Amino acid sequence: MKRIILMTFVLSLSLIFVACSSSPKLRLLNWGEYINDAVVEKFEAETGIDLIISVADSNELFYSKIKSQTTAFDLVIPSDYMIEKMVEEDMLIELDYSKLDNRAEVTYMDGVVQIFDSMSETTLARSNKTINYYDFAVPYFWGTFGIIYNNRVEGLEEALNEHGWDVYFEADTYFPTARRGMYDVPQFAYAAAMMYLGNNPNDYSTEYLNQVQAVIEGADFIEWGDDTLKRNVEADNLDMAFVYTGDYLDRLYMQLEEGKTLEEVRSDFDIYIPDTTMVFIDCMVIPNTATNIDGAHQFINFLLDPVNAALNAEVVGYAVAFDEAFNQITSYLDSADTWRHNWATANSIYYNMEVERTFYPLTTLNPNDVDAIGTMIQNVITG
Repeated sequence: MKRIILMTFVLSLSLIFVACSSSPKLRLLNWGEYINDAVVEKFEAETGIDLIISVADSNELFYSKIKSQTTAFDLVIPSDYMIEKMVEEDMLIELDYSKLDNRAEVTYMDGVVQIFDSMSETTLARSNKTINYYDFAVPYFWGTFGIIYNNRVEGLEEALNEHGWDVYFEADTYFPTARRGMYDVPQFAYAAAMMYLGNNPNDYSTEYLNQVQAVIEGADFIEWGDDTLKRNVEADNLDMAFVYTGDYLDRLYMQLEEGKTLEEVRSDFDIYIPDTTMVFIDCMVIPNTATNIDGAHQFINFLLDPVNAALNAEVVGYAVAFDEAFNQITSYLDSADTWRHNWATANSIYYNMEVERTFYPLTTLNPNDVDAIGTMIQNVITG
């Protein structure tokens, strides 16, 4: 869901209508499939601002688009480690909280607070700078990573619950015939292998890199993909893949809309969230090249309203960032509306923050280390 599917026809129509409009414009750079059309319509109706959405498929592309200054985007929604990089390079402006009245009315979820704390801690350790990332960023969605698996493979669910990461990476020991896939972002693959090895995924050394390479080569991944991974597990063409938890929920929601029950979907494919896993947060930030700063604050404040945040989450399978919106979603647990009941149940199962886990948000690595990881992964894929 988060990783890109360009709705070319819809966006083209939007651009045609915008071109004919004299209303103020707000240029948003976002991920694909990462906003509810109903939210766009409601924001435009309430503010009179035309929201122009462009799409990027990686944090690195977010960075390059802002850095190039080819388009003056007013609002961008990058992930944690890229926000660190953008702040360190003075690419973002500080938020004006006097324009964000709704912030005082919401409480960020514990996981969100942990991520922001971690970002500040890793920045301090890396650069000896103390940065309060709340000054620059407001959470959009957040969530965990897990192993989406084919529940039609007998015994696979039980093995994952008992042995966790080992089942995914030890191809010769557990389910040697299982078809495995990996996310095609090198730092994600490196992080997954590091967690399997019992290490912090944000640590890097040549020794770690060699260990990770051996692990990834041994896993014998048959596919390196993005949105293709979740669809191929769903379609019984893959058996396991490392993905965003929201990727799984995207397909779950789609199947629910097609009339399947929650139990039927989970019996076909489900997701295992390891006790130690990655966590991410995507935040709304304002580039220093923005031309509609007031409009950007209006949009941020709009999505700090729990009603609007919950509405956005209806078609995006990631976790809302504050308690009030999450409580609104889970209030549907007793709903007679089957879809809303299942939606609330899924949130309570897969974003149950009462389950004790060790979460690692990724931090920005030294560029040379990133290049080394990328080269290693490319060698594995092509070798």
